[in-house]
Amino acid sequence: MFGGTVKRSRSGARFCVLLALAAAAAIAPRGASAADFELTAAVGLDTNGTFRGSKSSGFRPASHAYVELVRGEMLAGVFANPVKIQGENRALLLTYASWKPSARKFDLEVGGRYYAFPASSEFTYDFDRDGVVDHSGRKGLFEAVVGVRRKFKRGRLHLRGFYTPDNFAETGPAWYLNGEARVALVHGFETRAAVGYSGFAEQRFNENYVDYRIGINKSALGFDMYVRYSDTAGLSGADNSAIIFGVERSFTLAASPGADDRFEKIRNDWLIDKSLLGVFH
Repeated sequence: MFGGTVKRSRSGARFCVLLALAAAAAIAPRGASAADFELTAAVGLDTNGTFRGSKSSGFRPASHAYVELVRGEMLAGVFANPVKIQGENRALLLTYASWKPSARKFDLEVGGRYYAFPASSEFTYDFDRDGVVDHSGRKGLFEAVVGVRRKFKRGRLHLRGFYTPDNFAETGPAWYLNGEARVALVHGFETRAAVGYSGFAEQRFNENYVDYRIGINKSALGFDMYVRYSDTAGLSGADNSAIIFGVERSFTLAASPGADDRFEKIRNDWLIDKSLLGVFH
């Protein structure tokens, strides 16, 4: 149900900690001679929560906040928002780090991220609804990410792959493939369309499915805004079709004199859907 994510496995957690430490060491400013850096924070609100096309039930505004640091070809950050899973209200903390080099006309990405649900109990499955738990697993997740992006005069194409050796609630390997296209319109508007595929090794717990979305984005008066339609195909259960509006305000906390906009931050780069992740009952 939490398509393409993973448990708090020892190897995954260890890899993510090492990656975050390496990124922090590479990113941390070291005086006037340090490479360009920028420290950014943001808060945002979406009218309904979604994660890879799967949405929360009902009309439920979704808040989020993050802090992100970029230096050279390295990027790291922490993203937070409230979640409700199986009746529990908890905070989701997503820690992520990426190396983003460029090769010729392509921007590359290699990284990882760790989803933590502090003080959260295990996620349980009762397949035959007899009141007996058939499977339970921890909610902590690790995910590896690779990507490639190609910019054009009025747009860009972006492909990403995500993999976990053990999915949410310890339910086996899973992967997610996503492609996104952007085209600049008049007066600073931009249309974005994306399609993704979630695959799972263990079909008892999750269904393979496709998600897709199309929307219009606009930045004005210091706010980043969007309206989009999203839906899924091949996923049983509740209808996932939704029209969602989102708005976000970002702030530069610190930056070197030569900092530029080479890196698109999480608010623009859609490293994750910035909605209320995991709001499932």
